[in-house]
Amino acid sequence: MDKEKSISVLNSFIIINNARIKRYKKASKDTKKSYLKKVFSNFQITSQRCKTELKKEIIKLGGIPVEDRSNKGSLNNFWFNLKNIFIYKDLNDVIYSCERNETIVMQSYYEAIYNNFGSLSMKQQVMLNNQYLLINVDHDKMKSFKSAF
Repeated sequence: MDKEKSISVLNSFIIINNARIKRYKKASKDTKKSYLKKVFSNFQITSQRCKTELKKEIIKLGGIPVEDRSNKGSLNNFWFNLKNIFIYKDLNDVIYSCERNETIVMQSYYEAIYNNFGSLSMKQQVMLNNQYLLINVDHDKMKSFKSAF
């Protein structure tokens, strides 16, 4: 296992979770519905927990976790451009955009795990798969809101 590659891969997941936290902070500001604010807060907590776990693993490997640097790096540019989707007109737009973004996060997690399988230890693979499952629960919740409207 190449430690530098593992650190790089794990840092990419921190970037994904940083973007997710920012999106849900914005989404929370863009809705007046208290139940959605609570849901968005819980989604931020999920990503914060994932980030904490990732940072611990990176430090254990002797690496330095990435800081929250807006618009730096290709993944951050991707998420920066994705933020434009967050221009809401009504509640349906908020829910649709959040569900769409959760789909992108799920796809990003899956592809990053699959494409870097050989660069991750079994423990890291399990950690990332567990995070994927947690975020999938959030994704399913967003889908249920989408179908309710």
